[in-house]
Amino acid sequence: MRRVVHHAKRVVRITAGIVIVITGLIMSIPGVPGPGLLVAFVGLSILAIDFVWAHRLKKQLKDQAGKIVAKVRGREVAKPGDKPSP
Repeated sequence: MRRVVHHAKRVVRITAGIVIVITGLIMSIPGVPGPGLLVAFVGLSILAIDFVWAHRLKKQLKDQAGKIVAKVRGREVAKPGDKPSP
């Protein structure tokens, strides 16, 4: 019985993640209201629970977003292994 419940939860989680990603992508089209990319990222986070590829993509997008935010704020992005500046 536990297996059935586990698989049912997994199916619901995967289905919800896919629906949320698709909804976010639709909302990211110009003229459609809503925070599309944010919603797509949330859906990707849900899918990352079950799929390694989604986890890797989420990590890559998060790193890219951090670089963009740092560039907009005028800060230099620290690379792995760099010493923090005083």
